[in-house]
Amino acid sequence: MSSSTFVNKKQSLSLEHLESEMKTFDVEVNDYVKWHHYGGIDEGWVYFKCDEYITIEVGIKPKPYCNLVKNVLHCNDHILVVCHSQYWDELEYIKTRKSKHETEECFVRTISIDRPSSHG
Repeated sequence: MSSSTFVNKKQSLSLEHLESEMKTFDVEVNDYVKWHHYGGIDEGWVYFKCDEYITIEVGIKPKPYCNLVKNVLHCNDHILVVCHSQYWDELEYIKTRKSKHETEECFVRTISIDRPSSHG
């Protein structure tokens, strides 16, 4: 067996192991998730959910004028990634926060691992 064949089988086993370790769950707003897709990972807080897709907040950037104006409700630009419902089985649940205004207090909720895959 050539070393390249061995490496490819090893990588394949790692991918299979990763997929078997991922738990499917009913994703909710304020869940922190990792989305394993296209050989990469996007991770962040679920910011919005509807039947067709969720948005995952992968970053925030302060708005410059908020430094000058006080008592502004929306002082950050949110960098969001769209994840359509057929890919929700590629999400890994990490933790949950009580609200989008919480920065420290998080908890792990009980999730069901019996949800069937939505795509093949």
